[in-house]
Amino acid sequence: MKREVRKTQRGAVAIEFAMLFAVFFVVVYGIIAYSIPMLLLLTFKQVSADAARATLQVDPGHSAYTQLLSREITSVVERSWLPESWRGGNCPPPGQDVAGLNWNPLPSHDGQPSYGNIALDNRNPAAPRYVLHVCLQRGYNHDGPSEQRAIVPTLRLLGISIPSLPEDNGEVVIRGATTVTL
Repeated sequence: MKREVRKTQRGAVAIEFAMLFAVFFVVVYGIIAYSIPMLLLLTFKQVSADAARATLQVDPGHSAYTQLLSREITSVVERSWLPESWRGGNCPPPGQDVAGLNWNPLPSHDGQPSYGNIALDNRNPAAPRYVLHVCLQRGYNHDGPSEQRAIVPTLRLLGISIPSLPEDNGEVVIRGATTVTL
């Protein structure tokens, strides 16, 4: 004796799978899309800290002090794991602080952008010191030139952008910086 199977729910599993797949895809895409900018931010901070540490070896009495600082910073940045298209410099100087420092960009070295700014701190006239601001940045926009475009494309669903990153003057910029007194 053979029982008859009801066929009224054919395709229900396929519909459930399609809905769950869409949710699963958005979650996985969101994890990846937010992980890359976070990885870049942390790497920029680590590389800028390493470069600032490396500049402590440079003799401040040398006549080409800023050029030597720039060369040392550039060599540390080039030794990092970051591909050339992912690393950028020419960061704006740090915001105005209590000391009122006059920031000047470091000279570029070997065709690379300037990876920092330097200022002379004269608050103690008996012992003036340099303050170095090492910075790496990269634009991370959903459109524009390839070196400014997001590594993982922005996904737009129902008016929501994934990833939705903070903007600075209408541009998404990932920036990591370190300031050190020399």
